[in-house]
Amino acid sequence: MPTGRWPADLRQGLALLVAGAGGAWVAQRIAVPAGVIVGALLASGLFRLVGGDPGPWRGRYGRVGRLLLGTVIGAAFGPDVLTPLKTALLPMAVVTAVIVGVGLGLGWVLGRLTPLDPSTALISGVPGGLPAMAAIADESAADATVVTVIHFARLTTILVLVPVLIPLLAAGNSENTVAPGVIEAAGFWHTAVTLTVGLLGGLAALRLRIPTGDLIGPILVVGGANLLGAGLGTLAEGFRQLAMLLIGTAVGAQMSRESLRLLRQVALPAAALIVTLISVGLGLGWGLSRVTSLDLASALLSSVPGGASTMPAVAHDLGGDMRLVAALHLTRQLVIFILLPAILGHLLRGRRHSQASLIGSE
Repeated sequence: MPTGRWPADLRQGLALLVAGAGGAWVAQRIAVPAGVIVGALLASGLFRLVGGDPGPWRGRYGRVGRLLLGTVIGAAFGPDVLTPLKTALLPMAVVTAVIVGVGLGLGWVLGRLTPLDPSTALISGVPGGLPAMAAIADESAADATVVTVIHFARLTTILVLVPVLIPLLAAGNSENTVAPGVIEAAGFWHTAVTLTVGLLGGLAALRLRIPTGDLIGPILVVGGANLLGAGLGTLAEGFRQLAMLLIGTAVGAQMSRESLRLLRQVALPAAALIVTLISVGLGLGWGLSRVTSLDLASALLSSVPGGASTMPAVAHDLGGDMRLVAALHLTRQLVIFILLPAILGHLLRGRRHSQASLIGSE
């Protein structure tokens, strides 16, 4: 960066981080469920709304947070996670198919009820990760701003409501709920090696232009190495908390008055879309817990469309298994990455053909 710019740039980053950390601290003090990520999100959003400028730090904090979270999740993987994944493979595939299908259907309805073009409406309805959906919108000539606003509203709603709902829903199913285990952290050198491997895996995935590669890369590389017996990690709890703080701060920093104005234009249909997706996700999660050995918290968090970088982050606090939660969310995200560009391409070709026919008839 230019020499004359760095003091102001550093102040922006520090102010945003202080706001996020302050919100996380307050939320934890008053015992808000998943308080680190929820408090950081709300506080950094308020920071933006009162005129705070995050500069480039929203993207930086989000990337570091995803790299760190991916490494934490990958380090927690081991042979013990394969058994529940195998037994839940078919039900998880059904959950993924249903939630993606419902998202596409809701996107189609959103396009019919609002002035949004079909590409923007479909991408707004599909429950993929916010950064990836915004990138796909930009590449597809959709309105990336509207897509970002709707996905941000969905993510914020889920992060605020789900940590409250999960304990209430799990209270009557205590026999099918597991408490998070005590993590015995690795020593200094193992931790350093694990973080380095995770960083390199994330940077390699980004280099290959894999969507949300900064999260997927560390999970695949570190988790794959552990499944092969490398024994990387497990990382201390403080790394997961730091990842949650950075991700919550980055998500909240996307809030702006303009985004709120845009959301008001499609508020009612977008709210119905969000409520429907959350309700379907909770219903699928309950069903998943009934037909598999997954505990209720893990099943619910795996099915609610909150994003691959956020639901695993809160799973540990809510009594779920963040490895299983991450596995299902990443699977759904990969399905969306494969299907959505093809669907959008088909729609756009159809629209161009219809427009050409209409022009020809004139």
